[in-house]
Amino acid sequence: MNRTLATAVFVGATLSSTAALAVVSEPSAAGAANLHALGWQTFDNAGSDNNSGIADATPDNNSTFDPTPTGSHAPVAGGGVYLKGAIGAGSSILGWDGYGQSTNNSFLQGPTFGSSMIGSAPFGLNIEDVPMADGSPGTRLNTQGAAASSWKFRTNGSQELGDFSITNHSDFVFRLERVHYDARVGNANSPDRLELVYLAGDPGGGFDANLTRADDGTEVVDGRVFSDISFADSPSTQNVSVSLAAGLFPPTAVRLAPGDSASFRLRWSDSASDFAESQIDNLALSGTFLDPNNGFAEIDPTAAGAVGPGPGDFNSDGRVDNADLNLLLNNWGQAEVPAEWSAPLTPPVNNDELNSLLNNWGSGTAVPEPAAMALTLTSAAAFSQTRRRRE
Repeated sequence: MNRTLATAVFVGATLSSTAALAVVSEPSAAGAANLHALGWQTFDNAGSDNNSGIADATPDNNSTFDPTPTGSHAPVAGGGVYLKGAIGAGSSILGWDGYGQSTNNSFLQGPTFGSSMIGSAPFGLNIEDVPMADGSPGTRLNTQGAAASSWKFRTNGSQELGDFSITNHSDFVFRLERVHYDARVGNANSPDRLELVYLAGDPGGGFDANLTRADDGTEVVDGRVFSDISFADSPSTQNVSVSLAAGLFPPTAVRLAPGDSASFRLRWSDSASDFAESQIDNLALSGTFLDPNNGFAEIDPTAAGAVGPGPGDFNSDGRVDNADLNLLLNNWGQAEVPAEWSAPLTPPVNNDELNSLLNNWGSGTAVPEPAAMALTLTSAAAFSQTRRRRE
């Protein structure tokens, strides 16, 4: 779904004196004080055996654990995370899940998410530098030669495809910076080309992705290939950390607004025969939360209070625009407003609410042309007069 990610002005932000509970630590943070990540070291089967695909909505590592989460998008009190992830079912419209779980411990099972270069380009992550999903210190769950779980793919149609997603459950913007994974080609017959592809969402299809460009606020185009890797030898392994900003033209950061998701596909191809396997392990996503109330400065959501919607932002999408006007007009004079409105409206919706919207019009990046603005104001005034006469 194409929407504009706005540079909104939010109000009501309250900063907590509580220190950050967990972030990616050094040297993996490479000096980034507010770097966060979630990742899978292990992979849960979708069915009863290891050939049933993968369905896993519980990443092992997640640096955003907060025992007292806050904000309109936060999980319920008592413990939660500001980033959630899923593999397979629920991660995209189709939810491709590969072939299943491999428990072979003689390959992969490295100490990093993605690149083994830590603290420098291409910026991999030590697994032990990323706290676990329950807030405990990062721990390696797989060790080569001892314990293992990886995601396997084979040459058999959809079993070469694996989808995964990330969702921002904070009230801040999340700048998604890198995707990390370790990849292995099994043998000479195995698929030896691997692409990382963005999947645009479709609300009607059951999944609405909305990863937006920072330069113009548009969604990344469906099918955008962020990386395309070929393996010259087999068996062989590559540890990959993909910069999403560098994968766009022109290069620009990509962001997730509060409540938004991004969906990706790992697409294997170019095999020599059917049923040959390749594998993925140590899959992670990393980035930084940004405060739209402070010029998109970096912020740690585990150390900050909730940010409420700005004046006139009745649908809490970070902008004041025609969508807010439509909500306002459609509910004019009602004794109650819809429960899903998270803005602090006081029913009945009245001229004070209209003034709030008009006074803050244009706080988003998409500002109406002057002619359209005049038409909108005229329509709003006419509508309010009509409703008052009816009453």
